[in-house]
Amino acid sequence: MEESYADKYSFIGEWYDNQANLKRRFNIFYYPSDDTIEMYDLKSRKTFVKRVKVNGVTLDRFYIGCTLSILGRLIKIIDFACDHTRKKLHNEMQVTFAMIKPLPTEIVGKILSHFHEHGLRVTKMKKSRLTAEDINILYRSQVTDPTFPFLLDYLTGEMVYGLELVGRDAVLVCIKLLGDKDPRKAEIGSIRALYGTDPVKNCVHASSSSESAIEDIEYFFPPPPLNSTRLCLTATLSNCTLCIVKPHAILEGKLGAALEAIDKGGFNVTALYMLIVENINAAEFYEVYKGIVPEYKGMVEELSSGPCVAMEIVAKNKNVNTAVEFRKLVGPSDPEIARLLRPDTLRAKLGKTKVQNAVHCSDLAEDGLLEVEYFFKILAL
Repeated sequence: MEESYADKYSFIGEWYDNQANLKRRFNIFYYPSDDTIEMYDLKSRKTFVKRVKVNGVTLDRFYIGCTLSILGRLIKIIDFACDHTRKKLHNEMQVTFAMIKPLPTEIVGKILSHFHEHGLRVTKMKKSRLTAEDINILYRSQVTDPTFPFLLDYLTGEMVYGLELVGRDAVLVCIKLLGDKDPRKAEIGSIRALYGTDPVKNCVHASSSSESAIEDIEYFFPPPPLNSTRLCLTATLSNCTLCIVKPHAILEGKLGAALEAIDKGGFNVTALYMLIVENINAAEFYEVYKGIVPEYKGMVEELSSGPCVAMEIVAKNKNVNTAVEFRKLVGPSDPEIARLLRPDTLRAKLGKTKVQNAVHCSDLAEDGLLEVEYFFKILAL
C-alpha cells in the first residue's frame, strides 16, 4: 500500500554535480516508519534513488540549510517541499547562532554539553579570530549600548567559537539557557551565572531572533571564496597534530567531554571546524590503512557518515612533541582494550568499537602536520 504524505516528510535538496558542472535539485522523501529515504530528480522527473536506508541519515539530521551525506553525495537541504512537513517540523528545526567568547577550552566543553543536554545540537562550528568589523556586524543591535566600546576592546583580535545550533524553538531556548546578560543577575544554573563575570565577559553571545540568527550564520560561516578572507580558520601549523571527533561522537553529544579532556590532558585547541568529509576524501585520508586493518571500510563509512569536528592540537608544554604526547592521551584504537589498560584515555571514556572509537589522531609524529594541512588547507578550501 502506498504511503500518504502524512506518513513521510518531504524536502527540496540540492547537489552540485562536479562532472556536469551544474546544480541538481531533488525532492527528498524521508519515511520515519523505517528510517528510509527516496530521491526524485525534479528536472528529469525520474526516481534518482530508490527507497533505501542510509547510514547516519535520520529525521533529526534534517533542517533547512543542513548538508547530508547520501550515498557518497553531499546534498544541501534548501526548503520544505510540502505544507505537512513545514507545519510538523518548522519549530523542531529552528536554527540559531551563538558565539562562545574567549574562555578556557574546558569551559567551552562544558557549555557545549549544556547545549546538548537541553536539546540544542551543534550543526556548524568554527574557531576564528575577530576583527573590529566582525564585532560591529555581529553586535549590530548593540552598537549604541554603553557596554559596546568595552566589548569592542575585549573581543578585537581574540579567538572565539561560532556555533549554529538547531532544536525546537532554538532561539528562545538558547537565550533562556544563557540567562541575563549580566551574570550577577542571571538565574542560578544558567550558563552566564555559572561561567560569566560581568556584562562584557558573559561567556556567550546569541542571536535575538530567527532573522538575525540567519544573518549571523551566513556572516560567520561564509561560502567559498569568502571563507578564505573572512573569519578564517586559525591553524598554526607548528608542533601540532590532528584530532577528529568522529560523527557518531558528535551525534551522541560527546564533543564537549572531548574538549574538556583535551584541555585537562595538557593540550590547546588552536584551530577547530566542523565539516562533512566526502566518502572519496575519507577513503583518501585513511588509505594508509587499506589492506592493513580489517576495519578500513568501516572507518571510511564512519568518517563520511555525518558532521565531524577537526582540531589542530598543540601541547601546552612547548618542550614536548605534540603528536607523540597526544597519541598517549587518545589511547589504543580499540576502546575495550583502552578501558582495560588505559582507562583515563579519550577512547576509553568516549569510544564504543574499533570503528566508532570517538576520535582519530595522527599515529606518527611526522604525520601530525601533514594531517592538519590536509584538513585545514585542502578540505577547508
